[in-house]
Amino acid sequence: MQYLEMNQNDVFWNLATEEYVLNNLTDDSYFLLYQNDDSLVVGKYQNVYQEINIPAVETAGIKVARRISGGGTVFHDKGNLNYAFITSTATSGPPCYDDFLTPVIGALQSLGIDARKRNVCDITIGDKKISGSAQTIHGNRVLHHGTLLFHADMEKLHRFLKVTDATIESKAVTSVSSQVTNISQHLQEIHMNMDEFKSALHDQFFQQNDTPYILSDADYQAIKHLRDEKYNTWEWNWGKSPKFTLRRDNVTLSVNHGIITECTAPFLPKEAITALIGQRYGYQNLCQLLSPYLGDATEHWIPYLF
Repeated sequence: MQYLEMNQNDVFWNLATEEYVLNNLTDDSYFLLYQNDDSLVVGKYQNVYQEINIPAVETAGIKVARRISGGGTVFHDKGNLNYAFITSTATSGPPCYDDFLTPVIGALQSLGIDARKRNVCDITIGDKKISGSAQTIHGNRVLHHGTLLFHADMEKLHRFLKVTDATIESKAVTSVSSQVTNISQHLQEIHMNMDEFKSALHDQFFQQNDTPYILSDADYQAIKHLRDEKYNTWEWNWGKSPKFTLRRDNVTLSVNHGIITECTAPFLPKEAITALIGQRYGYQNLCQLLSPYLGDATEHWIPYLF
């Protein structure tokens, strides 16, 4: 297994790197550690509109990304350390999560952290979650990746993951909420920052003088193409959401792959409803579309559509 140096904090780049390594660097196994700037990452089969606080996310300019593995939605910031194992599997079915969680848990325990596995893919301290993980398989190659909450901003995590109180009818996979905690709060007689935590975790798997695997120029160009053409596009991150119907009071809004198909709202004139049909469903976009019809009342009525 080789350590792959990750030097960027762009969620789109890092997800593209994982997919590229999974599909193209098939001659060895790789271990990755990286951090992302503030971003939300949804599972492949999820409805992004059902998982995040869209007005808050768009107003704050938070990046929203879709990964190629299943599972639920997670918030990333510089206080969260992401890890990934990319390797070959000899089994015909999906690999066991324990194959990857056990060494991570062992590394955490070596630092005096009372980390334990819970359910299929979570790591906890006591009854609070510090890590979630997900997997995907391509041929005989497997990508297992997960989060490690070290000193994440919990206020942002809860604010941006807050889901709507409207009723949403959808067949998408939904996230399971859990109480969470930061690893840094549970270090026993050890004081370390994120860089030291990352180095300590690395050293549990590799020698300190281990030479990391360096991507070639050709690798970089291929990853850039994958980032620009897939991961940093509305079509992948938002448009892949399955169709759904939102209901709130007398409002009904139907959306198919991110495009509004039907709308019933008593506070909207017919011309405004006509203007919405066929448009992308998003907070800033709806504000722009409806302001000519609602004027100063736009900010009052827009929340009813989310």
